[in-house]
Amino acid sequence: MSMQKDMLRKLAEVVGEKQVLTHADDKAWYIKGFRVGRGEALAVALPQTLLQLWQTLQVCVAHDVIVLMQASNTGVTGGSTPDGNDYDRDIVIISTRQLKGVQVIDQARQVIAFPGTTLTELEHTLQPLGREPHSVIGSSCIGASVVGGICNNSGGSLIRRGPAFTEKSLFARIHDDGRLEMVNHLGIELGDTPEVMLENLTQQRYQTGEQPDWQGKIWADDYADRLRDVAADSPARFNGDLRYLHDSSGSAGKVVVFAVRLPTFEASTGSDTFYIGTNDESVLVALRRFLLTKMSELPLQAEYIHRNAFDLTVRYAKHMYLAIRKLGPQAIPQMMANKAKWDVRVSHLKFLPRNFVDRVLQFFNQLTPSFIAPRIMDYRSEYQHHLMIKVESPQTDELQSLLQQFFAEQQGSFFHCNTREAADAFLVRFGVGGCTISYCDALGYNPNERLVAFDVALRRNDDAWRLTLPDHLAAQVQVDSCCGHFFCFVNHQDYVLKPGYDAKVFKEEVKRYLEQRGAKYPAEHNVGHLYQASCEHVEHWKQLDPTNSCNPGIGKTSKKKFWREL
Repeated sequence: MSMQKDMLRKLAEVVGEKQVLTHADDKAWYIKGFRVGRGEALAVALPQTLLQLWQTLQVCVAHDVIVLMQASNTGVTGGSTPDGNDYDRDIVIISTRQLKGVQVIDQARQVIAFPGTTLTELEHTLQPLGREPHSVIGSSCIGASVVGGICNNSGGSLIRRGPAFTEKSLFARIHDDGRLEMVNHLGIELGDTPEVMLENLTQQRYQTGEQPDWQGKIWADDYADRLRDVAADSPARFNGDLRYLHDSSGSAGKVVVFAVRLPTFEASTGSDTFYIGTNDESVLVALRRFLLTKMSELPLQAEYIHRNAFDLTVRYAKHMYLAIRKLGPQAIPQMMANKAKWDVRVSHLKFLPRNFVDRVLQFFNQLTPSFIAPRIMDYRSEYQHHLMIKVESPQTDELQSLLQQFFAEQQGSFFHCNTREAADAFLVRFGVGGCTISYCDALGYNPNERLVAFDVALRRNDDAWRLTLPDHLAAQVQVDSCCGHFFCFVNHQDYVLKPGYDAKVFKEEVKRYLEQRGAKYPAEHNVGHLYQASCEHVEHWKQLDPTNSCNPGIGKTSKKKFWREL
């Protein structure tokens, strides 16, 4: 106990007393995952500078506690929160939410992003410069951080750019002898000590001239060609792919990242969206192959929604897509944090139900119209399968011609979206990621018991898109939601089970079905605490973190120091 008090005192000296959270109510937002995962932590530290982050790490390492790094807490597999309470050391969560910063370099062709920077903030920084980031807000991670995407090799919805990846980062790691080291692989000379490095980086006191590794690999530039190979008997991307494991990339919290260097891309001068509907999924599979082989340039995005997911989103996650429309995606993380605080306050009022805040939100959702463009709602009524394809304006005529050619012989139809329809289509798509958790919250279900989520990379030559469950598994499902990055063949499938069924047994049976189809999982959300990491992925982590002090237990590995087995 005296060691704990000494550590908490030293943390307070580094970041300030108000930035060290120890009360259960204050820690509530940080110890519970967006969808799944929950556990205890001794404290949550909120450093406000990169130097404070380094000093916080020094305190934690000196007191031999587990370090759990957390950015936006948007993960859907529980990978940035404690998982239960069976660890062999105390846990300190270090939140990087206040460590924001983007440095534009190399004539705006590259950026250096700090740990708390979100994708939306990066996008807004680059917009006036006529540039775009590697990724934009994703299907289930509104408010996701740039560094979190790199650590998880997140896939994203932009077809041409592939999973988040860079060889260039500044990070700290703990050696097998307990020594804490700052590793500068940014490709930029910053100095000789961590303190000097961080001071020079923060003040942008460095020269970005022609250095030996200046042209190092900073994105998955081979990905578009892989997608074109529609006959390949393997997925285009999946978590733990050896091609994308390097230092911070794919590290899953096993190192502490201070900055990453990433590319930017020339912004589109304009875009057009086409909305496609059909009642036969094989039509969409054929369309995918047709367009991937026929189009002169790949589209920007191709996003799928099943009617079930559409309906759940409009009914239970309407407040989310309306908030994005009115306030922008940058406001969502703080709104989610505020909701978590209100959930805690309500929990102390025994005369109110535990899910009171969710009931209020759902009361609003039930009484209000969809606020979705009429033509999209008409397609919802007519078709089960919905696909939206966004292209740069110069591609519009080519895509329209190819769609007309394809649907002259196939069941289904399409239309060219106006500005409102294009915005509404993608708002619904981004809302789908939270529709099943909103459904569970509204009905008072425990998502850890009833919600089973799959993030699946299908073979590029697979002739089916949906997951067709055996009858005995399908009978266990109360509702399901399917969306995905369709041209990448990344399927996000959620199941809410009927009462009385074992979610773990259900998941294991579905995983066996997926393996029979040659699929890989997870595709882009990291293994978290839901999936077993591959041997290659675990070996990468062991090299980064031999003492197993950072995010132990990830990928269903050991939670013990030095990776000891239970």
